Order: sequence, then structure tokens, then C-alpha cells
Amino acid sequence: MNKMRIYAAVGAVVATILIVLFFIMFEVVQVAGNELAVHETWADGVLPEPELPKTYFLFPGFMHTFYKYDMSSQVYVMNDKPARVEFAAGRADDRYTVQSKEGQDLTISLNVRWRLDPEKIILIHKTIRSDFEEKVLRPILLREVKDAATVRTAIEAYSGEGLVTLQKDIEKRLTDPAGEVRRQGLIVENFVIEKISLDPEYSAQIKAKQVAVQKEKRAKQETLAALEEANRAEAEAQADYKRTVVTAERDKAVGILFAQKQAEQEVLAAEASKKKQVLAAEAEKESGELRAAAILAIGQAEAEAQKVKLQAYAVEGADNFVRIEIAKSIAEANKGVQGYIPESMTINVFTDRMMSAIESIVGPKGAMSGASN
Repeated sequence: MNKMRIYAAVGAVVATILIVLFFIMFEVVQVAGNELAVHETWADGVLPEPELPKTYFLFPGFMHTFYKYDMSSQVYVMNDKPARVEFAAGRADDRYTVQSKEGQDLTISLNVRWRLDPEKIILIHKTIRSDFEEKVLRPILLREVKDAATVRTAIEAYSGEGLVTLQKDIEKRLTDPAGEVRRQGLIVENFVIEKISLDPEYSAQIKAKQVAVQKEKRAKQETLAALEEANRAEAEAQADYKRTVVTAERDKAVGILFAQKQAEQEVLAAEASKKKQVLAAEAEKESGELRAAAILAIGQAEAEAQKVKLQAYAVEGADNFVRIEIAKSIAEANKGVQGYIPESMTINVFTDRMMSAIESIVGPKGAMSGASN
């Protein structure tokens, strides 16, 4: 009975030891959402790929080690604040002083937002591992700021457009994908120059010069405004003049076109009248020609008729008939002149003379018969 109790006690102790050993050998590791972890083992050393955010169960735990890296954005400052704020890293009262092109001191306050490059986290673990701001970011930042600022005069870098240009130049160098910061495994997201301080006396000179420059710019702007107003008035006057000229030229052109139209209409009317008269004359001419032709035809017809009639008389004894007819006509024509016959003229003389006249008209006796033959 005592042996059974001893065995039970020994078993309980062994089980307890085994359970304790199991929990000692077993390890739970959680990688947060803003982290990546580099996994090292006794057998393989540093694994080539980082571990992503999640919970890992490791057994045996003592053979595995997780090195977690914060991948969120970080802020590094170099300014005149006496102590660091919670969200920023950097040294206290750490303004950076460099000399300008002409030898004036430029005291620069700045800040940089950066983060680790997830694609190079294994390289970072092997080469840097910690204190990234002091080991990598600060030395590169000091060099880039110095290189960009010392090639400018103090007034160029102090304020305004010159300050903006200086900041952009430094930021471009720090964010260059092929630059030294990126090669070291850091990504600069933003760079800001908070302010630049100068020697008080020189600063006063710069401010006075800037005031003079502003006055000069204002005077130039006022001059340009007056010139612009004058140009506008001149342009309006020129435009009004051009409108007047265009209107006059248009009216002139319209008048010319109207006159040309009237002249063309008159020419067309004259040509139409001329054609009308020509056509009337030609018609009159043709009518006259037709009348003449008709008269000629009538005359020819009458002549032919007379000829036929005369030919009808051209038969034997026809000339005597003609003489008788003519004599009758003469007698008829002279019957009113009986009282006017000269006393010396006898009837025989009168008769002889009448017959001579008849023969002169119709020819000697027998002529008509001969003509018809």
C-alpha cells in the first residue's frame, strides 16, 4: 500500500515536471500590425523573409528568436526645442548651423518624417539593427543640408521663394529612390525647414532690403497697372476706330455695290431696249421686204397678166382693135377740148395726128401680130 502511494507521488512529480518543461519549451510570439519580425533559428540562422503581423507558436521556443521592427512613420527633429516631444526623436536644442555662400551663419531648424523600408528589413537587421536616426539619418541629413545651403547666399535661403526652393532641393535628395538614404534601408517621406535664423544685424539689413524690394515691386506693379490701364484705353480707342473704319468701309462697299447694281441694271435695260429696237427694225425690215416682195410679185403677176392679155390681143386684126380702143380713149379724153382746137387744124389733120400717136403707142400696123408670132 505504501509502495502504491510512493509510485503515485513519483508519477505526479514526473507529470508536473513534464508539464512545466512543455510550457518552458513552448513559446507564443505576437507580431503587431505595424511591425515586421526577423526570424532567427539555431539551425538556419536569419531566415531570408520577414515574418508578417500575426501570432506565432514556437516549439521549442528557445531555438527561435523574433526581432520585431516598427514599420510605422517616425519623426526626427533638429531644432531649438529644449526637450523632445513624445512623437519625435532627436537631440535637445539641436539646431544646425552652416555658412552661406558669402560666409553668413544660417541656423536651420528642421524635421524629417521617415520609416523603414520593408523590402530591406533583413539587410537592416544584419547591418544596423537599432538607432537608425543616429547611425543613418542624421549624418546623411547634415551633409545634404550643408551641400544645398552653402551654395546659396543668405538672402536667397532666408525666406520667400528662395527658402521654398532650398527645402525642395534637400527633400529631392533625401527622397531619391537611388539615393544613399534608400540604399541604407530608410524611406524619407517628408522634409521641412521650420525656420532659418541669421545674425540679428544682417537680418535687419535683409529685412530693410526686402522692404525696399517690396516697395520697388509695388511701384513697378502700380506702373504696370497704369500702363495696363493706358493700354486698355488705347485698345478701346483703337477698337472703336477700327469699328468706325469697318462701318465706313462697309457703307462704302454697300454704296459701290448698289451703284454697280443700278449701273448694271441700266446697262441691261439699255441692252434690252437696243435688242428690242433691233428686233423691231429687223421685223420692220423683214416686213418691208415681204411687202416689197409681195408688191413685186403682184407687179410681176399683173405684168404677166397684161402680157397674157396683150398676147391675147396679138392675133390677126388685133392691132386694129387696139387702135380703135385707144382712139376711143383719146376721143373720150379730148371731148372737152373741142372749143380749143386751132382754126388752122382741120379734121383730117387732127385725125392724121391722132393715128400717128396711136401708132407710136402700139407700133405700126401689123406689129402686134408680128410680135406674137
